[in-house]
Amino acid sequence: MPFSSFFRNTKKPPSTEKRTILTDVSWQKFESLLSELGAERQTRLTYFRGKLELMTPIAAHERCNKLIESLILILAEELHLSVSNLIPILLKAPEIGCAVEPDACYYFATLNNLSGSPMDSIEAMQGKTELNLPPNPPPDLLVEVAFTKSNLDKLSIYARLGIPEVWRYITKPDEDILKGKLLIYELQDYHPGHRQDRYYVERQTSLVFPFLEASRVLQFLEESDSMSLATAVRLLRAWVKAKNI
Repeated sequence: MPFSSFFRNTKKPPSTEKRTILTDVSWQKFESLLSELGAERQTRLTYFRGKLELMTPIAAHERCNKLIESLILILAEELHLSVSNLIPILLKAPEIGCAVEPDACYYFATLNNLSGSPMDSIEAMQGKTELNLPPNPPPDLLVEVAFTKSNLDKLSIYARLGIPEVWRYITKPDEDILKGKLLIYELQDYHPGHRQDRYYVERQTSLVFPFLEASRVLQFLEESDSMSLATAVRLLRAWVKAKNI
């Protein structure tokens, strides 16, 4: 049975966020699935060592992601940071048998660029739908919106790909979607005798925006809902300017 039979209605917006897990999927079969579904698919894919998860996001999922994207781009603009955002993007690492499709990835060109990438190489990534890591550097910041729990350990996959910072926004579709919880994670190197793999620790502030706490991101989401997006943007810009960064 072709993989596409699982998702005949991938272009129709789903009413609920659904996850399907397939096992014993080779990398070759995974690549075949990508070709069958095409670049315009609605389904988000996560692959790790023979297991493949397919998730169909709902409209509310995309709304949360777009609001977080607005916040990040506004902060970058106010701080005069050059930024390249990849939405959506499939990050692939065939050598270690993993691939993941987060809601958004961001590269920032600064003097202390976390990924160590010059701006010309970052700009060359704009518009891509797939990115191999390596030879390409990992994004500086990855954003994931989760309404339902994944069957795979996403943080472990992000760590293997070397993503320095992860934002995970967690909420439920049957609750107020803009009153969820934001967790910020920083990648840590493994320690001999302690851990065998790189891992994440939760932190209060962002690595890319050291003055930004998770609570301020949640405030922006709440204000965009209770007031308006325009008002939330105006308040955010004023808040950044008051920081005198």
